Amino acid sequence: MKKFIQKIFAMNKIVMVILFLAICAGLYTLTGIVSNVKQMAAAYSQAYFFPTYPAYSTQGKTADEIALIKRGEYLVKVGDCIACHTNSAKKSPAFAGGLAMQTPFGVIYTPNITPDKETGIGGWNDDMFIKAMHEGISPSGEYYYPAFPYLYFSIVTFDDLKAIKAYLNSIPAVHQKNHPNDMVWPFNWRFLQLGWRLLFFDTPKNGTFKPDPKQSEQWNRGAYFVEGLGHCGMCHTPSYYMISKQLPLGAPIRKYNLTGANIQGYVAPNITKTNLNAIPDEELIKVFTQYQLIGGGKVKGPMYEAVHDSLSHLTRADLLAMITYLKSVESKMPPQPDVSEGAVGQYIYNSYCSACHNYGVGGATKFGDAASWGPLVRSGIDKLYAVAISGGGNMPAKGTCLTCSDLEIKYAVDYMVAASMKGAKPISPPTRLGAESGEQIYQEYCSSCHTTGKNNAPKLGDQQAWKPIVDAGFLSAYRNVVAGRKGHPPHGGCTHCNDEELLAAIKYIMQKGAPHKNYQLW
Repeated sequence: MKKFIQKIFAMNKIVMVILFLAICAGLYTLTGIVSNVKQMAAAYSQAYFFPTYPAYSTQGKTADEIALIKRGEYLVKVGDCIACHTNSAKKSPAFAGGLAMQTPFGVIYTPNITPDKETGIGGWNDDMFIKAMHEGISPSGEYYYPAFPYLYFSIVTFDDLKAIKAYLNSIPAVHQKNHPNDMVWPFNWRFLQLGWRLLFFDTPKNGTFKPDPKQSEQWNRGAYFVEGLGHCGMCHTPSYYMISKQLPLGAPIRKYNLTGANIQGYVAPNITKTNLNAIPDEELIKVFTQYQLIGGGKVKGPMYEAVHDSLSHLTRADLLAMITYLKSVESKMPPQPDVSEGAVGQYIYNSYCSACHNYGVGGATKFGDAASWGPLVRSGIDKLYAVAISGGGNMPAKGTCLTCSDLEIKYAVDYMVAASMKGAKPISPPTRLGAESGEQIYQEYCSSCHTTGKNNAPKLGDQQAWKPIVDAGFLSAYRNVVAGRKGHPPHGGCTHCNDEELLAAIKYIMQKGAPHKNYQLW
């Protein structure tokens, strides 16, 4: 018995040692991640140095080979390869790599992709290049981290990848050794990427984009660029995360495709049909070619680079193709708070304002800084409202929330002021009517027609009957009710209802007719 007890005691000591070591390892990893998250906030610099696309050599090339190289150069610009594979901070040669990419899990240094045989990709054949681009696997068999967007490049056709390689093979070779990554343990073990790949990456079977026969050639070309080489979703789609949204896993949540996200301290806005459909194509062309934000102000941050290095080089036809596709994307919106709980201002702040105001990006007044907000508040809240709604300086109109009403933007301003002035009460309390109020108004004034179908009114919840109205847009339905058009009595028969009450009722009815959409922020 004594020996048995001694064995149990010895085993317990071993378990305790193992547990102690596990805790230490966990704390070490957590400390490293926290440090990296803090560094990410200041990692992006607005002081740009833009490398020039290097001239390619045509010596000894046939006309067909030169045409292939030219096509490859254009595709490289579509993919914005130069932005990541050039160490702009040190003004290094284009495509020679060495750019430090700060992630929560460590620093990834981009590789040299010039045709240098020792330090670049000059020794790669076409199959190696295609495997790297399609499967995220290096010639040595190592898994690439998802900071390299092979998740998107996996749909690029073999012919286009060969054209890209032909261009990269024709630019000047730069002998610049690749910098080893500096990842937090255990993320420096590349084989652990297998787990990520099993969860988020379906290795392509044939590697080709499949055009939708029901769509136009223009739409398909736009889809190919947006979802492939353009890898727009890498910034504009929310990512799965670990514990906190500050720890994104570089894995887009597909059902929320292109509905917006925060990236490097900046807002990458919703670029689906919901946000873009009402914007004229020419205004979007200005964003892509003239750095002009919708509603005023200039594009900043990573998007500025994307415009400079990529979008401004594309043909007008291809830009219009991308716009055509984006205006057709209908994705599920990420979960939002119940607006009836008075969380409108906070939600809009977190979704559209926090990326700049949390860190003071681009001169934005820092959230929580009473000394900075004080003079602005004393100058008049109406001035703050006006700038937030109409834009001014670096402030884009409505903080890019194009579907937000003026009142909702005011609530966001109120939330920022109240939180920053150390507990001061909001200047205009958020009393926005929620779903319950909308239902109450519906029952009292709208149900007599929309419950029974009287006067050919579409019945509540009949999605097929509501589809034409949903397709026409929320604003159209709102105007019809207010003005008394399309069979409606003026103000829906509620002569004493104010605009907010009518808005609540229409949101309630429209939501029932199109439950896959989100009308809460109208």
